[in-house]
Amino acid sequence: MENTIKVVKGKIAKQSWIALLFLWLIFALNANGRELTNRVLPGIIETYGISADTAGLMGTVSAAAMAIAALPLSKWADNGGHGWKRKYRMVFLSAGYLIFMLFNGLSPLTGTFSLVLVWQFLRGLCSGPGEACEVGNVAEWWPKEKNGLAMGFHHAGFPWGTALGGVLVTGLLSVIGMENWRYAYIIFPVIGAVVWGLFWKWSNEKNYDLFKENTLESGMTPPFQENKANKKTAKEKSSVIKALKNPNIIVIAVVSMLCNFAYIGFTFWMTPYLTFCAGYSSTAASGLSVVYAITGGLGQILWGMFADKHGAKRTLIINCVWLIFGFYLMQYINISIVALIVLQLFLGCCSNAVYPIMYKFVADSSEEGCVVTGNGVVTTLMFFGAAVATTLMGVLIDLGGGWNSMSGYMTGIYVMVGAMVIALLLVIFFTRETNGPRFRKDFSLVSLKSCNLEKND
Repeated sequence: MENTIKVVKGKIAKQSWIALLFLWLIFALNANGRELTNRVLPGIIETYGISADTAGLMGTVSAAAMAIAALPLSKWADNGGHGWKRKYRMVFLSAGYLIFMLFNGLSPLTGTFSLVLVWQFLRGLCSGPGEACEVGNVAEWWPKEKNGLAMGFHHAGFPWGTALGGVLVTGLLSVIGMENWRYAYIIFPVIGAVVWGLFWKWSNEKNYDLFKENTLESGMTPPFQENKANKKTAKEKSSVIKALKNPNIIVIAVVSMLCNFAYIGFTFWMTPYLTFCAGYSSTAASGLSVVYAITGGLGQILWGMFADKHGAKRTLIINCVWLIFGFYLMQYINISIVALIVLQLFLGCCSNAVYPIMYKFVADSSEEGCVVTGNGVVTTLMFFGAAVATTLMGVLIDLGGGWNSMSGYMTGIYVMVGAMVIALLLVIFFTRETNGPRFRKDFSLVSLKSCNLEKND
């Protein structure tokens, strides 16, 4: 008798969606650890009486630590197992950034501003490689044909997760006052313990095998073709040298540095600008500074889907052009609250979308089983850009007359725009399209072979 069982082609396994939900929550906690300092910056400034360039050190030491640790700890994570087994090393990284985040909320451990910097540095050592590992785990729970969509949904944990965190923090501070900013650092580690307990139990071999079976039945490609990867081969393929020779990884890493420089510079810039120049209260500024997150998360999902169909390179070029105009228009947000909201929403359409697209570049261009090492290369330079951003923005604000002068803030805007122009040129000339109708047909000064894309021919 002829088999009448109908397989739904292109259907994404429920295990992929469940894994994505857990990994979204975990990444959102990681992201809130970074963004929380910007949300409570007015309270920190008041507590320690610090200048703009000194305040910028919080972001600098954190991002510098992320850059230092991202590559070696990402390689360490790649050698510790893939798929469901990735949890065994990822949990150490998550525990690290949550615990040191908690330390920032304890008064006896934050008596001086120097101690705040210490905990920010130690949190960053775990946060950077934690992101590379979390993103890599998403790629390993999703079919290759849909990894752009997965990356988009997952990275919505930054704008939407931090927006939810911002609402939570704003509500808390409206009750207890900005002077009690330390309490905001206690909330997220508690949530993290619950989320990780559930994910640890669910992430197992049975669920991973079901994911692979369902993916094959739907006519798509799981990230690993074999049930058991050869550990020795994985280690050999995890060579950092191979990643550094791949333009779709190293050039994208430089692009990520420029994009993150502009993005982190903007998030540092926004709250004090609204507080000291635009006339909003510190609590209101904390809430209004996350409006861009509404479209930030939506943009990641939609652009991720666009990249799956039309190509990662084409998508990233469009995003870079959009951001050149988006950052330029930020100089007009002081006109009215309507301008503040509309221009933030415009910027948000692409401000966060570039990151999952860049991770798609890495996922499509890396050797099998080595995606986290590639992510580590990208995040190393990404966080270096963040480390430079906050200190430079602080210096520019001080040179322009300090917290209450608009001049330095406007100079910062033009620096952000310049960074995005350079990023656009690098993508056009020195990367290759990974998929879509322009695959093998895009203009570039580098070859498919150098980008490890000949296998996709």
